[in-house]
Amino acid sequence: MLDPLAERGQPFTAYFCNPNIHPFLEFRRRIKALHVLADQTRIPAVVDDAYGLEAFLDAVGTRRAPPDRCRLCYAMRLDAAAAYAAAHGFRIFTSTLLVSPMQGRDAICELGHAAAERNGVAFDDTDWRDRHGLGLDEARRRSLYRQQYCGCIFSEHERYRDTSKHLYRGGQDAGGEREKPAADG
Repeated sequence: MLDPLAERGQPFTAYFCNPNIHPFLEFRRRIKALHVLADQTRIPAVVDDAYGLEAFLDAVGTRRAPPDRCRLCYAMRLDAAAAYAAAHGFRIFTSTLLVSPMQGRDAICELGHAAAERNGVAFDDTDWRDRHGLGLDEARRRSLYRQQYCGCIFSEHERYRDTSKHLYRGGQDAGGEREKPAADG
């Protein structure tokens, strides 16, 4: 996504606002990854480092299942980005959400355009999903932290609930093998 944006010849700034991310150390890992990328590429980056878990949970309320939860999350983040863009003289904004094939593109576009209209800016809804694999490759090449789930406490649970990772299996070693009883003698 960065290369095509740079090729357009328009200056841009990476803006991080993710009040949904849980736990707190995951939030910090993602901020650090953006700072590392910004340092490596010389792209200006602005980070809203307010840990917004409580505001996110308040907004979600009882609507914890996708797609309702996701729409609320998209709206919070896109509204913040649109407001930042308007307050800092940017005429247009986009979102890295549009890179992921796992995100709801139609909802992101709808909510992005609505946030743009409320804030007097435009929303670039370019479909960046064809660059998803390239982005993963670039993150690996740069040794950037790569998230394992969308970000919120609910998506973390959905990502790991069916795994046996970190479960205690009495009598098994850390690799999942049964410990062999000590031989007598």
